[in-house]
Amino acid sequence: ISACRSHSHFKLKCQARLCEMWTAFCTEEVCEGSTDPEKSFVLGWPTTNCVANFRSAEQKETWLSFLQSRIREEKEKDYPKSIPLKIIAKDVGTCAYSKTLSVTNVDTANDVILMALQQLGINGSEKDYKLWVISGREDAPYPLIGHEYPFGIKMSHIRDAMPHGSKHCACPRQLQGSFLTEQLPQELQCQFVLKPSRLNVCQQLNDLSQKSFKRKRSIINWAFWRGPGTHLDNAPLSSTSAAPGKLFGLLLTAICEDDNLPKPLLDMLSLLYQEGPSTEGIFRRSGSAKTCKELKEKLDSGAEVDLACESIFVTASLFKDFLRNIPGSILSSQLCDKWVSVMDQGNNEEKIKSIQRLIEQLPRANVVLLRYIFGVLHGIEMRSEENQMNAFNLAICIAPSLLWPPVSSTPDVESEFTKKISSLVQFLTENCCRIFGEEITSLF
Repeated sequence: ISACRSHSHFKLKCQARLCEMWTAFCTEEVCEGSTDPEKSFVLGWPTTNCVANFRSAEQKETWLSFLQSRIREEKEKDYPKSIPLKIIAKDVGTCAYSKTLSVTNVDTANDVILMALQQLGINGSEKDYKLWVISGREDAPYPLIGHEYPFGIKMSHIRDAMPHGSKHCACPRQLQGSFLTEQLPQELQCQFVLKPSRLNVCQQLNDLSQKSFKRKRSIINWAFWRGPGTHLDNAPLSSTSAAPGKLFGLLLTAICEDDNLPKPLLDMLSLLYQEGPSTEGIFRRSGSAKTCKELKEKLDSGAEVDLACESIFVTASLFKDFLRNIPGSILSSQLCDKWVSVMDQGNNEEKIKSIQRLIEQLPRANVVLLRYIFGVLHGIEMRSEENQMNAFNLAICIAPSLLWPPVSSTPDVESEFTKKISSLVQFLTENCCRIFGEEITSLF
């Protein structure tokens, strides 16, 4: 899997075994923003799901057919073609218990759920339960959507435990039955836990792990091709309604009483401040679009939402969506030209003074939120070696949510604008203590 740098240059992002890959069509479960189901499908491997977007329906069908054919061919070469898989049932009845099932290389997570329900004598369908994975590779448990192959996930862990010369073989025939169960080192183990899908999320996460962990979902947003102007990463989760709610799509002055941020916004910022620095890919990886949409509707209705029980990627996606829906943007579209010209100033001192003068022209509520935002970004940037999100990467992900060009802009103008605003946000992040004051590091 690679990212296109140019027509002839690619950057390798990931290597995946065809026999462990899967395809599906649940794009709304995976990708934040709008996708055309006629031109996209879900592509995944242990333990990632992403959405592949194509230029045309014909191109999509060509790639889908090609990949599915190659995946089937590689699965035919699998050895073994079935493995024992231990399923632990939790929050089902009065106690936890388990069953070991024989799972093949073509059984999906939903298939395994149905088998487990039958073996455990539990009434219900796959829609009523979720299969969670607790992996030694990851810091947090995560739920499977239903189309993934548990066989492939387990075998991926087993191959990682093989000696270097053999783990790259397509069929490691030296695998023994005992090795396929729980004989792996802790960091290479993976457990599969069956839980009711409608159980309180807090209880799910707390029961699965007694220690605090980085909340991670097996979800990213990625595409084979995106045409000019299709900014899917920056598209709102849903269009702003003509009848605005109580949080999204309103001026900050309308929701900030006495310039104090509303509780849902403070909750988001607090979680991002606490968990963001230890979360790889924070603000770059997308949360579940379906979950984001549901939570957005709840927040907009004024309902109480415990965001601490959700994936931190969901919180980050919700927060970016909130910023994208601020009328005129948090940095004020009226000052757009002045913000763009800041990075053309001479030295850093002149840039800082220009920024401070522009900040003074913003409504007080906007300034309050900006201080919190850059307090969060500063904390994340300080631990960039751990989370892979330095000031440059953060700016690429967050800048389009802070200020956007006029609607009538051409693609070339928009591209140049985005570069300048990203540079501005990078500079703001790197110099936030000088711009806003040292106290922004202790706002939480």
